[in-house]
This record gives sequence, C-alpha cells and structure tokens, in this order.
Amino acid sequence: MNTIFSHSLSASLMMVMLYPVFWIMVKRCCSFRFNRMLMLSGIAIMVLVPIALTYKPIADAMPTDPSLQTNIIRPLEITAFNVVQPEVVTSHFELLPFILGLYWIGVFVLAVRLFISYFQLWRIISKSEKQRIDGYVLCRHENNGITPFSWGQFIVLPYSENEQSILIHEEAHTFKKHWIDVAIADFFCIFMWYNPFAWMLKNLIKLNHEYEADAKVIDSNIDVLSYQRLLIAKAVGHRTLHIANNFAMSKKDFRRRVLTMNQNDSPKGIKWIALTILPMLALAVYADTAPWSVVIHDTILNNKFPSITQPPTEIVAEYSVEKNTPKELPATLVTMRLPSPLTDPEPLLKQFEMSMELAYKDLIPDKILVRIQTDEDGNIVSATTDHDDNPEVRVVVERATNQIVFEVVKDGDRKISTRFALPIRKVSLPM
Repeated sequence: MNTIFSHSLSASLMMVMLYPVFWIMVKRCCSFRFNRMLMLSGIAIMVLVPIALTYKPIADAMPTDPSLQTNIIRPLEITAFNVVQPEVVTSHFELLPFILGLYWIGVFVLAVRLFISYFQLWRIISKSEKQRIDGYVLCRHENNGITPFSWGQFIVLPYSENEQSILIHEEAHTFKKHWIDVAIADFFCIFMWYNPFAWMLKNLIKLNHEYEADAKVIDSNIDVLSYQRLLIAKAVGHRTLHIANNFAMSKKDFRRRVLTMNQNDSPKGIKWIALTILPMLALAVYADTAPWSVVIHDTILNNKFPSITQPPTEIVAEYSVEKNTPKELPATLVTMRLPSPLTDPEPLLKQFEMSMELAYKDLIPDKILVRIQTDEDGNIVSATTDHDDNPEVRVVVERATNQIVFEVVKDGDRKISTRFALPIRKVSLPM
C-alpha cells in the first residue's frame, strides 16, 4: 500500500507540471477531440511513468563455464581495516504513519462516496420509464429538481423537459462515450485526492465534454441565443450528479461555455503548445529522481524516515589474515548471524573469500574497497564499493553479504550501528 502512495506523489508532481498545458489547451483550442485525447494521454502518462521509474531489472550473474575453472580467483590474502563505529541517533518520523493512514482514509471515504453516487444513479434509472431509441435508452422520471444528464447508454430527463436542444446535447455525450472519461477521472481523483490539480483536471475534462456537446447542438441549426438562455436557466436551482455528464455542469462554468459557442476557430498553431508537455514531463521526472526525492520515496516504502546521524567517531582496527583456498565450496550460503567484525572479522572475511572463489579473475580489479553499514540490530543497511559499475564486483559483494546478520554491538546498554571498510586485494595465481 505504501507503494501506491509513493506512486501517487510522483503522479502529483507530474500533474503540477502538466496541468497548465491542459488548461491552456481547453481554454483556447476548439479542437475538442484533440483536447480530450491530450488529457487522457496525460493521465496515462502520470500513472505509468512512476511505475516505469521504479522498475529495476535484476542483472543476472555471469554463468559459470567449466572450461574457465582455471581462471577462478583464489584470494590468498584479505586485509580488513578502518572499522568505523558511528554514534547514531535514530529518529523515526512519527507523522509518517499518520500521513499514510490519512491518505487511505481519504481513499476509503471517496471510494464509498463514489459507490453511493453510482447507487443513486442506478435508483434514478431503475425508477424511470425507459424507451429504447437508436443507440441509447431514454429514461423519463418525475424529479424536476435533477438537471438532465447522461451516463453510458442512458439519457435521463424529467417528464417536464421537452427541449430538443437538450436531447441533442445528451445524445452527443452518449455517442462520444464521455462517461468513460469521467469514470477514469473519478478513479484518478481517488488515487491522488489530496492534490487539487487532480480535481481541477476532472473539471477540465467535463468542461471539454460540454464544449463538444454544445458544438453538436450548434451544428444542428438550433438558435444559438435561445440555447444560451436555456443553458443559463438550467444552471440555477438544479441538482447534478458528479459521476455523470450533466446538461448544466456547474453555475460557474456556463459563462465559459457561452463564450466558447461564440468562438469560431482556434488561434493558428495552438496545438503546438501541447508539445510543451515533453519538457515539463522531463522536468518532473528529473525532480522525481533527484536524491532528495529518492530518499522520500524510500522512506515511504520503508515506513520510516532515515536516521539522523552525528559525525562518526572512527575506531581503526588492523587485521591481517592468511587464508588457504578451501578444497570444496558449499552449494549455497546459509542464512546466519555472524560475530561483529569489531570483535571477530574472520567469519565475514570467510564469506568474501568463498564469494571470490566463484568470481572471474579477468573481470575483477586488483583492489576493491567494500564499505558495509549495519543498523543497531546488526542488519546490513548498505554494501557499496568503489567499483559499483562493475557487475561482477556487485555479484561478489551481494553473494558475500546475502542473508548475513551481525551480532548486536552495544555501548553500555545502548545498541549502536557500525560501518566497516574492507579493502580486498586480488592475488595473482598461476594459470
């Protein structure tokens, strides 16, 4: 569930960057189908890009070739030094569980609200008198307080409503399947309910629908002035359903609809503005992959904020251990708890020795500096090297540290985290 919240934050960042482009296009471009495709594509991008950014393919280790066994590295000497024991003050961000809980409460409440709205829609349609006409179902009911609307194949009108222009308007919504866009926008708003730009985008999508349906009415040779007066009249004192396409969508938008009816053509070249989505998207992706953003996402996924550390106090210990090549290697490394290298480095060095036994000599540098950090419970937090770009080195380190837990190190009664720097030297062997 934390992953969903993390993805919603990434989508919110992209929404903030892309919304101005959508707003300009809906306001100035009269190609309503183009605007519709642009906004739906934007929603798809905001959902899919965060998923793509978190996909990390696993690099397979190079398969062992029996013919190359003579080139296997047998490190005869591994030296450990610079064992660092930092004083760490762990500070879990106490508000994070509250924020996550609040997010899911909001998702639950809005999901229930959406369910209730669909239930109300079903009740209105089920109690209506239905008449199947070419391509849609006309539903008549007695509640004059509900503005005419359409959803799916249903056009819902009160018995008192006989205006032909309203029927043409709702037919346009039905034939163009605008209800699908509204359903997508509803689920998108639930996904990132805390972002006002998500709700504003839904309003833009529905407003663009109304522009498109109004254009259909105008093309049918209905008197424009009479239709505008009818639109203003229906915008006052009528209840609407937010999940449907309502004839009078909102009181504040009817003026924009009236002005759009009088706008014949879009400014020349207005569609080129849509291309600004690309640099805005690139900027959003750059911000979402910045180090500070990665820390936030990792913190959310781990349900805690990273530790706040004081400058470490270094305790240096020198070890020089001579190792003989083991005659046989175990088939697998068993999960185990090793002594802390502060007290006994030999078991850890043994793990690296066995891992190096399986490495390819020509792919390993002469010297590798491995840095290992553990938490207070002895779990390995990170294991990095100065050759992290070398896949074979990464395989060696991951194989050596896989499923390893160190014994807890204490300073009095307080558990402490540790850091170790292990320089591993490759010793040349006869071919």
